[in-house]
Amino acid sequence: MPFYKKGKSKIKITTADKWFSKFIRIRDAYDSGFCSCITCGVPRHWKGIQCGHYMKRGKPMTRFNEQNCHAQCATCNGQNEGEQGIHSVKIDEMYGYGTARKLIDLSKIRGQKLHTKLALKDIAKEYRLKTKALAIEKGIEL
Repeated sequence: MPFYKKGKSKIKITTADKWFSKFIRIRDAYDSGFCSCITCGVPRHWKGIQCGHYMKRGKPMTRFNEQNCHAQCATCNGQNEGEQGIHSVKIDEMYGYGTARKLIDLSKIRGQKLHTKLALKDIAKEYRLKTKALAIEKGIEL
């Protein structure tokens, strides 16, 4: 992924990923701070669940797409390689039929340097603010 490997950009993408992941997990959490894995339904506290990407993080066009990411347990996300088949069905149920296909098509777009240092800084800032506001709204402690 040449768009983030070198120098200080690595730090910026890590920060952007951190806040985006927190946002997704808190978005999917109930007011109790627990959420269910999108693919197996097992409940976990938002801090003990992962941000599962339907189209993997290495795809720049969908890396920070909210429809592409959901709370997912470590077993489904890691050991079972994201349970893409189940994840795609759930995405279509949530956002409308064909959404998973659109995410696949979007993930195939190449040739753009999407994540410049400035863009990553903006993504991190946007999701830090959104996460903090959502946590307050839901009464969830960060």
